[in-house]
Amino acid sequence: MTQTSQPGLAEYLHDDSVLLNRTMTPYVGKDTVYLKHATVARRENLIVGTGELGFDRSCYIEETGHFNAVEFIISYNQLIYYTLAASVRDHLIPELSSWTMDDYWQRQLPSVLISKMSTRFRQPINSRSYRGVLTITDIEFRQRSRPLLALQTTIEFSDDGVGSAVGELEIVLVDLPTNS
Repeated sequence: MTQTSQPGLAEYLHDDSVLLNRTMTPYVGKDTVYLKHATVARRENLIVGTGELGFDRSCYIEETGHFNAVEFIISYNQLIYYTLAASVRDHLIPELSSWTMDDYWQRQLPSVLISKMSTRFRQPINSRSYRGVLTITDIEFRQRSRPLLALQTTIEFSDDGVGSAVGELEIVLVDLPTNS
């Protein structure tokens, strides 16, 4: 954990390999761990997850030579899962402050759902090495047939060249713990 001195930035940035390895467990057996390092910070009302990602070969298709829509989703999922895990652990999101890590691990795969998505691929990204910056911009509790939390997020993936892809995604957390 590193303390920061930037104004408006949360007290701590995390690059926690133990938490990262635990968060990536569902991907290990399929050899699809793209997220190599990540940090999470609270910046005023925003949660920002930043990650270094890359892969040598696609998990589903012959080499295309660039990052594509499937890799966008896998990369996004890995970064949002890590960002949420760090946010639960460090109590960065008030709406998740009553969650335990066990609550999160039980819900990581079955209860974190993409409900809306818009993407734009500006320039091809080098899939071997790229970075992602994910921002949780808003959180809303919704009382539907069953309660849920809706998280509005933005994401940008880029490489060291001109490669760039952006998106806006709504994530819903369903099956909330009873203490939420």
